[in-house]
Formats: sequence, structure tokens, C-alpha cells
Amino acid sequence: MDFAIEAPGAASPFSLDELYRALEAAQSYDNSQRQAATQQLSTWESEAGYYPTLQTIFLNKDLSTPVRLLAIIQLKNGIDRYWRLHKVHNSIPRDVRHVVRERLFQGTIGESDRQLAQLNALVAAKIIRIDFPTVWSSPLADLIRLLRDRKDGNQVELCGALMLLLRVVKELGTARLRKSQTTLQSITPEIVYVLCEIYNAKFTALTSFLASGPGDERNDEALLAMEISLYALKTLRRLLLVGYESPHNDKNVQNFWSSSQDQFQVLFGFVDGGPSNIACYVDVLTKLFMQYSKLHIEMAEQHPSSFVLLPNSLNLVRAYWFLTAKVAAVFSESVGIRHNASNQGKAKTEGPILEKIALKGLLLLRACVQMVHRGKRTILYRSSEAVQEEKQAIEHLKVELLKDEFIIEISNVIVTRFLLFRQADLDAWEEDPQEWEQQEETEGNAYQWEVRPCAEKLFLDLLIHYKGLLLQHVLSYFVSIEDPQTTLVAREAIYTAIGLSANVVYEEVNFEDLLKKIIVADAQRAEPSCQILRRRIAILLSQWVPVQSTAETRPLVYEIFRHFLNPNDQYNDIVVRITTARRFKVVCDDIGFDGKVFSPYASDVLVQLINLLGEVEVDEAKLAILESTRTVILRMETHVSHFGDMIMNAVPNIWQAPAGDLGFMMKQSVLAIIQTLVMSMKTDSRRYHQMILPLIVEATQEGTELFLYLIEEALELWSNILHQTEPPMSPDFLSLIPTGIKLLSEQNEHTSTLVDILGCYIVLAPETILLDQYRGPTVSALSRSLGSRNREQVNLVVKYTESLIRLSHELGGAAGLQVLVKDMMTTGALPAIFEGIHDTFEAHQTSGPKKRQSLVTGLTLVDYFTILSRIAVLEPQLFVEVLVSLGPLDQVWRWLSTEWFLAFDTMADYNQQKLNLLSLTRLLELPQPMQDLALQKLQDYLSMWTSVLVLILDGDLPNPGIDTLVLTSEPEPTEWDTPKDVRERALFASDPVKRVQALDFVQQSLKTVTDRIGMKAFEDWTANVDKEVLVNFASVSRFPLPTGEA
Repeated sequence: MDFAIEAPGAASPFSLDELYRALEAAQSYDNSQRQAATQQLSTWESEAGYYPTLQTIFLNKDLSTPVRLLAIIQLKNGIDRYWRLHKVHNSIPRDVRHVVRERLFQGTIGESDRQLAQLNALVAAKIIRIDFPTVWSSPLADLIRLLRDRKDGNQVELCGALMLLLRVVKELGTARLRKSQTTLQSITPEIVYVLCEIYNAKFTALTSFLASGPGDERNDEALLAMEISLYALKTLRRLLLVGYESPHNDKNVQNFWSSSQDQFQVLFGFVDGGPSNIACYVDVLTKLFMQYSKLHIEMAEQHPSSFVLLPNSLNLVRAYWFLTAKVAAVFSESVGIRHNASNQGKAKTEGPILEKIALKGLLLLRACVQMVHRGKRTILYRSSEAVQEEKQAIEHLKVELLKDEFIIEISNVIVTRFLLFRQADLDAWEEDPQEWEQQEETEGNAYQWEVRPCAEKLFLDLLIHYKGLLLQHVLSYFVSIEDPQTTLVAREAIYTAIGLSANVVYEEVNFEDLLKKIIVADAQRAEPSCQILRRRIAILLSQWVPVQSTAETRPLVYEIFRHFLNPNDQYNDIVVRITTARRFKVVCDDIGFDGKVFSPYASDVLVQLINLLGEVEVDEAKLAILESTRTVILRMETHVSHFGDMIMNAVPNIWQAPAGDLGFMMKQSVLAIIQTLVMSMKTDSRRYHQMILPLIVEATQEGTELFLYLIEEALELWSNILHQTEPPMSPDFLSLIPTGIKLLSEQNEHTSTLVDILGCYIVLAPETILLDQYRGPTVSALSRSLGSRNREQVNLVVKYTESLIRLSHELGGAAGLQVLVKDMMTTGALPAIFEGIHDTFEAHQTSGPKKRQSLVTGLTLVDYFTILSRIAVLEPQLFVEVLVSLGPLDQVWRWLSTEWFLAFDTMADYNQQKLNLLSLTRLLELPQPMQDLALQKLQDYLSMWTSVLVLILDGDLPNPGIDTLVLTSEPEPTEWDTPKDVRERALFASDPVKRVQALDFVQQSLKTVTDRIGMKAFEDWTANVDKEVLVNFASVSRFPLPTGEA
């Protein structure tokens, strides 16, 4: 098939031969050839014959394997990107899709190369997932027909068909649309019937072959039969889980479930101590065996009711427990399960088959316990019959399986067998201590893959749900630990059980007595292998301290941790010290931690933690130790001041960590530690500024890797230092102002922190910020953040813009404010505000179907008027001069005042309302032409005064008319105040909103206007005001109106 199409603008015309050459060139060692070929392939994606031709090349077995491999990969990538799309560039036409679909199955069924066959099966599954059943209704029926035709025929093609079906079922099983699920479920029974026929036949032949003694002449045939069986079983497992709503109601499923238990037993006989002449088949047989285990566990987890109601399921659980108990008897001698990377990129599980079965047995038991006590959580509607069926299944499970004696037996086996520290564990510890510690910390928590963590999970589940039954048994462990004859390994297991039970039995146990009498003595043991016990005690204390500890026992805990961190004790090897360092974070995080109580131990602990970093090689452990160090500093609060020098002296060595991801993560931790130290030491941290400044400068240099990885931590540290810096600020930190302004101007994800940094400079160093070189850029940078959708960020911008306006007036008077306002006009900050207000006014003039939405929101308008009010309340004449610069004053005032008065309806903050009231009222002080322009809005003024005064005045005796926003005393300082807090409190106290009595101010302003223009003229203005407005205002203000009403 040759799709020779001339491609407009392409480097080469499209044809099969050209495509083949391009695929060859795309694998060239020459970089320029490879890039050119890749570009050519990308260009041809728009050609109608591109994907069918790729498929043609792939199906041609005479071509080289690398080219065929690249062809199927390109086809897969095209399907991922364009198969779903119909009306975009490079979409695949309908007829081309049909051509590709017609030949899909050929690439797997007749393909001998396993990798190519699997890739083609993946392509087929992706297409079927998209097209089935709406566009392509027959793929599953076609696959069923293929299976029936080749069941007794070509076994290689049968294997290919099963590979295809498995991949398709995997893909369809992930569908979440109800229609897709229903379609799959409708055809599942037929597929299951065919697969059961194939699997049972192959299994019978396979067991007969193995039982009769395999020979070389039938080896290939046997391996193929095993592969067919494995594909069939994998597909059956998935179909039984996703292909049925209630698997136990299907006859085929019931028959398969019954027969599979017999087959399960037969396979176990082969994989566990089978004849030596079948050793070469054990790996494949083990895979088959483990597929059954996966089916059992997943059925119990996903279809709990069906699991219980399927034939002989409870006997199956008992069989698992029998094998698990058998493993438990020899568990201390087992080498354990190991997980190694395979050549397929998946983790390969190695270890005794019995231990793997024990793990599956524990998982199955845990699923049964959760089935009874948690049930199946779903938001889907279930019929009353299904709900009743589930209740019956749970009750059956309770009565027939989870009996009291069985629960007690499981608990005892776990504690006395599975929690024991094995010789294999100690060997792994000694072989590579740090790697073993890291594996225990991470992979050890993956209970699905390790017996001991899974046993711990099951024990905790049993303890939670059967506390009344198991409580006395758990308490007996507390008694047995007091026996001095108990072996070290047994003590470690008992401590493990006691630690796991902490959150369940803390009310029934006096852990403090145990700590004083037993644990302290065990912590001081000095004998071979006692490091096992020390590691476990560190973990135990981290589990119990948060739930039961007192001021009396905490010093004992701190002493034990200090003892375990001591590198001069030969039994405190690297594993003990790393585990202790990790767990000390939990102890420090306890709500009862007191920095003063810990102070006597702090010096030793901090030194030991910092020194331990130099010995540790595993990256994750280093980061954990740094996090523990940071937590200690944070929880000690001000008490850490005595150790600041020691901590800061260690910083340079840690900062010089090697490059790479770990190096940057270490530096992130260093910055976090310094930040915590600064917050704890407050102003006392100023002596470290010379050490900290270079780190901030280095991390805020754009274009560097440090900037990419550390900018967030560096900005947080910078901000915290500024908060704790008393004026006058050092020249070194003032030199960072340009960097802060530049970064803020870029409006990146760190804008909120940068606004806070610039705000610190505004509040603490206003003399510097208001210098010519900084003033304009600061205004410009702040104004860019006003349009943000982050309200918290916008509130900060408005707050610091207000502070900048007030401080410019405070330091330079009217002239200082005039200079700042000029910069606000020059940089476009004020013009942008006025443009937004004007646009809102114009939008409000439209109505009906063509009504236009304003470019700014109501909240943004409030922010704009708050900034304008700060200028107007300080220098109203300057504010009017700004309005005049925008155009004719009467026109500007018309739209500005209209929106200003309307904005009061959007202001929820009483302080904002009063500020705007003061600023608008001050405009009444101005002479013509502003006087008449303001009086033209007299009705709006009176309405606004009435609404605001009603909110802020005290209407109760003995203080009627008193402004509740005015301070009656100076704000009280607190012990947690930072220098920035002190300065902001001073600004708060001097704010006109907090100093001026609103009612007196309004009355005085009206009196001034009346005196200036005369009563007769004022009566003329009030004649245009609604009587209701006048009456309402008079009732609030008690101001004598010209009309004579009060």
C-alpha cells in the first residue's frame, strides 16, 4: 500500500520509501540527521496516509526491527494526540482510522517479537478504549472469535490473541463512564466462559506434563502453555473484578472460583518443594500462583460481599492462615522478601515463596477485618437486596471466621513471631547500615510488600476493632517486659507492640511508670546487639510522648535521646543515631514541649545533630536530620538565643553541600533553619545579618540555579529578617531594595512575599524608599499588583500604598506628598486608577441587551477609592489639582463622584467607609470651583453621612454620638511584637480614622460651608434635596437644618 502524496512546504514528498528513510535517519548517531528526520516526521503528521503507512512499515517483518519499533511508537504517539480529535490540525480522517483498525490485530497475533507485539497490543487497546462501542462495535466479539478459532489450533497465535485481550481489558477496566462500564459488563460473561475453557485445558495439560516428568523435547511447548495460562489468568482476574457488579451471582464465576482453589493447591505443591526436574519452570509457576493470590485479595477489597458469598471463600482464608502460621514458626530464620529492579523497569520480588504467601495471607485477613468494620464505601445507588446481601455476608464472616479465639490467635502469632527482629535483618543492618535504616523508614511502611509492616498494620486494626477482646493480652505485654529474663529480641518485639498500641490503650496504661522502671534501664544496656533495643526505644518514645507524657517525665525522655545521639558510645551506631534524630522531631512537636525545660539538653543535642550530618551519606536521612534541627530551634522559641552562635557557625559547612538536587535541598533546609532561628531570637538575630545577607544575595540572583531552587525560601527568610529589624536599617539590607523592586515588577508566583518585603522597607525605612531612585519604581511595582485576583495580595498592596502616602506626608509635609503624587501620575499608577473608575461609570450608563460589563470589580473600585481617599484626606487641594490634570474639573468630578458615592454600598469595612467619608467631606473645605461642584452632590453627601454615621456612632447612653472607631487609649504592646509591628501600631494610632470624631467633623464642615456661603445660599442648595434625606440626616446628626427641621 503506497500513499504517495506531495506535501506542500515539506522538505521531501511523502511516500512509503521516504518515510522508511526518515525512520532510519531518526535513529542515526549523527545529531543533525536525527533532528532533521524528527522534524520531517513531525511535518508529515498532517498527511492523510502517514499513520496507515507507519502501520504498513511495522507489519512488514522483512524490515529491520529498530525501524519497525520506531514506526509503532510513532503510531502510538499519534493516537494519543490526535485519535480523539476530529476538527483540529493533524486530526486523523475517518477513512484513515478505518484502515488502521482493519489491521490492528495482525501486529500482535502474528508477531514473534514480544516487545513489538506488546506495543501493538497497547495501540489496539487505546483505539478500542476510544472507539468502542460507538464507532467500532465488534472488537471484543472479533477477539472472542479469534480465541475460539485458535483454541485448538496455532498456539502462538492464541498467545498473541490473549496478549491483545489482556491489554484491551486493562484499558477498558480503567473507564469511569457508566456507558463504557455497562458495555464491558455485557460481554464479560462470554469472554470469561471462553477464557475458562482455554485456561482449564492448558492447566490440565500443564499439570500432566509436570507430573509425568518434563523432557527437553517438549520444553518449548510447555513454556508456551504456561505463557498462555498466565495471560488467560491475568485477564480472568481483571474481568472478574471490573466485569461484574456482583461476581458471586454468575455461574461461570462460581465454577471458576471453585476450580481455582483446587488449582491453587496443585500449584502450591509444585512451587513449594516440587521435584528438582521442574526447577526451570518454578518462576512461571510462581507467577501463576501469585495471580490467584492477587485475585483473592482484590476480590475481598473490591467486592467484599461477593468474596464471602463465593464458594468456600472462608475455607480459603483459613488455608491462607494455616500457611501463614506455618511461616510464622520459622519466620525468625527467613531471609526476607527483597525487591530488585528488573529489566522491564518493574520491581522484581525475590524471597521464599512461603513468605510471599504469608504476606498475602496477612493482607487477606486485613481485608476481611476491614470488610466487617468499615464496609464498602460508595456513593452509587444500591438496591435494598444488595444492601441486605452485604449485611448477611458481614454477619456470616463475623460468625464463621472472625471468632474471638481466632482473633486472639492472630494477635499472638503477630507479636510473638512476625514482630521479631530476625538475624537476616541484623545482617542487612551490619552490611549497609545507612541504606538499611532508610529502607526501614520508607519501604518498611509499604505494608503491601513486606511481612513485618503488614503484620503491624493488621495488629493495629485488630486492636482498634477488638479492643475489648485484646486489651488484657496487650496489657500482659507491659507485664512481661518487666521480666529481666525476657530476651533482647523478645523485648524489641514487645516494645514494637506497645508502640503500635499507644493511641488505643493510653487510657488504660501508666506509661510513665514503665518509662521510669523499665525503659530507662533498657536504654542504658551495654551488651552485644543492644543497638536493636535502642533503636526501638527511640521509636517507642516518639509514639507515646504525644499521647501520654508529663513535665516530670519529659526530662527523662530528653536524656534518653541525648544518650542515643552520643557518638562516643560504641553501641550508638549510625542506625541508632539517625533513627533517634528522625524521631526527635516528633518529640519536639509535642504540644507539651517546653524550651526552658529542654535548655539543659539543647547544647549537646544540637551539636550531635549537626555533627551527625557529616557522617550521613543517604540524602533523605540528611534532610530528615536538618528538619529535626529546625524543629528543635522552632520549639525552643526565645530560649534558643544561647545557642545561636553555635548554629550559625555550622551553616557555612552545610551550605557548601555538593551541587545537584540534594545540594539545593540541603540549602533549602539551611535557609529554613536560619529563618526559624531569626523568628525565635527576634531582634537579637541582628548580629547574624552579615552572615545571612550573602546567602540571600546569592539566592536572589536571577538566571542562576540557586534562584530556581531557593528563591521561595530566600524570600521568606528576607521577609522574616526585615520584620525583626529595628530602625535604622543597615546599609547592607537597604542595598537589596532594587532587587526586591525588580522581582516585584515581574509579577511572579512570589508576588505576595515580595509585597510584604517592600512593605517592610516602606514602614521601617521610609526615608530610603522615598528617595528619588526608589520612590517611582516602588510605586510602579506596587501598582502592578493591584489587578491581582489574590485578594490577600491586593489588600497588602493597598495597605502599603496607604502607608507610603501617609509617611510621605509625615516626613515631607504637603511638598513630600506632592512629589509622591507626581510620581504616581508619571508611573501611570493614578491614571490607571482613574481609567478604571471612568470605565465603570461608562459601563453603568449602558443598559438592556447591550449593557457592558466594567473592566474592574466592585472590590477593586473600593481599593481605588481607598488610595484616593488617603491623598484627599491629607491634602484635598492637591487632590483637586490631580483631577484638573485629567480634564475639565466639572466633567471629571461628575463621573468620579458618581462612582465614589455608589462605592459605599460595596464597602464592608467600617474603617474604609469612615476614611472615604473624611476625604469627601474635606473637599467641602475648598473654594470655588470645587465648592459648587461638591454642593451639587449635597443629596449624595447627606445620604452617605447618614448611612456611615449610623454604623459607627454609639447610639447608647451615656455616649450618644461618640465615634466607636476612635481610640479611647493607646494600643497596648505585646511580648510578641516585632519592630515592624511597633511601627505599624504607631501608624494605626495616628490614623485620622482613629483620631477624628466623625460626627463633629461633619458638623464642623457643614458649619464652615454655611458660614462661608451664607444661610440663604445654603437653603437654596438644600431645596434640591429630598425631604426624607434631610430628615434622616437630621435624626442622626442633630445638625440644625435650614428648613427648620431637626
